[in-house]
Amino acid sequence: MDAKLKKKGNGDSMETERDGLNVVVPSSQQRELENYKFVFDQHAILSVTDAAGCILDANELFSRISGFSREELIGHDHRMLNSGYHLKSFFEGMWLTIGAGKVWQSNIRNRRKNGEFYWVSTTIVPFLGENGQLHKYVAICTDITAQVKMQEEWQGSQQLSRGLSETVAADVIPPCGSKLTHANPVTELTNYTHAELLSMNYWELAHPDSRELAYRRGEVMDAHSEYLINTNRGAEAGVESSVTNIEHPRESAVLVTGITDTKRAEAAQLHAQQVLAQIVNANPMPKFVIDANCVVTHWNKACEMITGISAADMVGTNNHWRAFYTERRLVLSDLVVNGVSEAEIVESHYSNPRCFPLPDGAYNVDIFHPSLGEHGLWLSCTAAPLINEQKQVVGALTTFRDITKQKFFEEELNHAHRDLEQLVQSRTAELEQANLRLAADVRNRERAEAVLLRRNMQLSELNARLNVVQEHLLQNEKMASIGQLAAGVAHEINNPIGYVHSNIGALETYLNDLFLILDAYASTENVLMIDAAAHAELQRLKAELNLDFLRTDIPLLMAESKEGISRVSKIVQDLKDFSYVNSSQEWKWVDLHQGLNSTLNVVNNEIKYKAEVVKEYGTLPEIECLPSEINQVFLNLLVNAAQAIADVERGIITLRSGCDDLRVWIEVADTGSGIAPENLKRIFDPFFTTKPIGKGTGLGLSLSYGIVTKHGGSIEVDSKVGTGTTFRVILPQRQSHESTQEEAP
Repeated sequence: MDAKLKKKGNGDSMETERDGLNVVVPSSQQRELENYKFVFDQHAILSVTDAAGCILDANELFSRISGFSREELIGHDHRMLNSGYHLKSFFEGMWLTIGAGKVWQSNIRNRRKNGEFYWVSTTIVPFLGENGQLHKYVAICTDITAQVKMQEEWQGSQQLSRGLSETVAADVIPPCGSKLTHANPVTELTNYTHAELLSMNYWELAHPDSRELAYRRGEVMDAHSEYLINTNRGAEAGVESSVTNIEHPRESAVLVTGITDTKRAEAAQLHAQQVLAQIVNANPMPKFVIDANCVVTHWNKACEMITGISAADMVGTNNHWRAFYTERRLVLSDLVVNGVSEAEIVESHYSNPRCFPLPDGAYNVDIFHPSLGEHGLWLSCTAAPLINEQKQVVGALTTFRDITKQKFFEEELNHAHRDLEQLVQSRTAELEQANLRLAADVRNRERAEAVLLRRNMQLSELNARLNVVQEHLLQNEKMASIGQLAAGVAHEINNPIGYVHSNIGALETYLNDLFLILDAYASTENVLMIDAAAHAELQRLKAELNLDFLRTDIPLLMAESKEGISRVSKIVQDLKDFSYVNSSQEWKWVDLHQGLNSTLNVVNNEIKYKAEVVKEYGTLPEIECLPSEINQVFLNLLVNAAQAIADVERGIITLRSGCDDLRVWIEVADTGSGIAPENLKRIFDPFFTTKPIGKGTGLGLSLSYGIVTKHGGSIEVDSKVGTGTTFRVILPQRQSHESTQEEAP
């Protein structure tokens, strides 16, 4: 548990920072936590590490036993304490257990700062974070150096005892007079070699005076007797025999030892037993020993105190289960002597047994015994097998360690941890609810913002459309005004042109009459010679005025004047046709060729200096349209075609037309600079233009597109940079007036 506590200002609660979350903890709980920490510091060696094993905190007992200061420990891992005693697999198993989120317990030998070794019984508890991942480990240790040292001394004593017993000379023989079946290497007792002994009959070896006694005693199981045997040198030696089933379970056998060696072995074994008894009895920790038959051989004072049963009542019996249970069952030492597996230990109601690598077959379990003490005791029970030189289990040593306080503190700590976890979960749930509300509020605001943005875009689009419509209206109004002005000017010009044309016709008639009179006078000029001087003067005037030239030139001048007046009349009429204004916007059946030609006359001054106009008209029927608007489309396309042609060389503008059963089309093609591909998609957008500032508003094609769309038609464009551009206007022959009225701005 990773938590930092700080006192709030009101003094009634504490604030805990845990994994980045501030949690308010009542001051009573804080005092309890501080009490738990004080108790742990007085008894247990504590350290806290992160997930990688780096030490984050350690108490005073940890510093005291290791010899390292707290500052030297924090920031390092436990490898600085490694004594090199344990195998690599030992620590791999530890990490595998705690990495799986399980509690790990075992005994570890560490090295102090000064190089000395010490043993600790260690329990490592993993802690999970909010995300369920392991993020810290808490190690709780107890110093067991003295217990391990006493156990090692006891095992040394056992080995000494077994060594003494192996030095005793002994022969094993069947009881009915057969040959010797076994003799140990020590043959000083008879002075016969090992091979000689095995070839002899036992009764031949016995002294004649002792053969009957040896034979009689050999038939009685567990019978002991002393008699004489013959040696290889003719001497006599005293021996002791006993009948047993050591080597031959189906028949009895006789164990023979020299009396002197027996006494020596008994003394050595007695001394070993005394040493073992002193080790067990002098140990402050409860211990008892059983033999291979699960009979209690030692029951020390500490064991008497913790169980309330004396050694006199327990030694020599196999009732050691009574000290801990109400019904007969195998205790851990019985299972160790029987060599059962870890799984069988679990089946015997010992949960989470821990196996020690040294000595092999030793196990440790934590057991609660409700019958011990006032309210029951938690005991850490370690049962280690006692093994002789032949690797045979000859008993077991059981050691108890009272861990009641440790378990109590662990339970209290776990309880506090659970309370804190519940509090954290509660606050976390509150935070999650607040986050959900905040997220909902954010989503609502995002939706509102999206609605506002959408409405803003709609308003922007509507504003742009209004601007376009306004420009269209202004352009239409301008064109209407120009049309009205042109119509008025045409009307005013048409009147004087009319009478000028009429007067020229009359003048031509009058001149013809005068020329007739002059011709008549000329024909009579030679006949009517009244006065020679007058005649001469008349001839002079004719020559001076070049009357013959006037007679031929005046008709030509009159014809040219009539043609000029006719051209002016035609231009005025075309101007009236192009600017035709009808307030009711009546649809008319018109000839598109006539409107196109009229528009050409209007823009002739714009085109004639830049390009030659080539007409490739097809046959077109009259179509139903608004003539002035269609003429405006032609005007825009012709002006754009002229402006697209460079000034350095003269270009060509080609006008084509054609039709099918339902539609007609007009093409305006130029040999200008063309339109770049990236601009083709935008040429019909309002205010888009590639012309220099002052030469275009960007509305011509946009207005043309709107007019053609209004007529239910379309405009197609094909352009190649450096080659030219072709616009094709496609219009229906007949209008559906409902749709066109709906589309009209």
